[in-house]
Amino acid sequence: MPRIPDELVERVKREISLPRVVEASGVALSRRGKEWVGVCPLHEESEASLFVNPGKGSWHCFGCDKGGSVIDWRMQT
Repeated sequence: MPRIPDELVERVKREISLPRVVEASGVALSRRGKEWVGVCPLHEESEASLFVNPGKGSWHCFGCDKGGSVIDWRMQT
């Protein structure tokens, strides 16, 4: 299988809205400063530990210690 060019991968990361992708996965996000927070769907929890930073194009969950880019989000969910 051919490898996806790095330029295309970087373009996807840059142009796709990470908060919109997370919300499309069924996660309700609320604004907290420059970040968005929500309840992580990757593990059982009752408090918001998922942080989405659209400026950096990254997400991190402090509950399950997973994170990454928009591509990593789609692979994890």
